[in-house]
Amino acid sequence: MKKLLIIIPFAMVIMLALYLPKVYKSYKNVTNSKLLELGMDKAEVIRIMGLPDSQGISYFNQLDSLYFYQPPFAASSGIEIIFGSDGKVTKIIPYE
Repeated sequence: MKKLLIIIPFAMVIMLALYLPKVYKSYKNVTNSKLLELGMDKAEVIRIMGLPDSQGISYFNQLDSLYFYQPPFAASSGIEIIFGSDGKVTKIIPYE
C-alpha cells in the first residue's frame, strides 16, 4: 500500500510534465495567431508564430503553402495559414 501511495503522485507529476508544454504551446499559438495579418510573408509569419507543426499543400491553390499550428485541447481543427503563389498570407483559418 505504501508503494502505491508513492507511485500514484509520482505518475501524476510525470503526466503533468508531459502535458503542460503542449498546453503552453497551443495557448501561445492562439495568442500569436491574433497578430497575423493578410499580406504578411512567410518570414514574418515564422517570426511571430515560430516554425509550423506541419506544412503541406493547400487545398485552395495546390502549392506548398499551408502552415499548420497546434490548436488548444479539444479543438476540432488547428490554426491554418495559407499563402498565395507570391508567398504572402492570403487566408488565416482559426481553430474551431
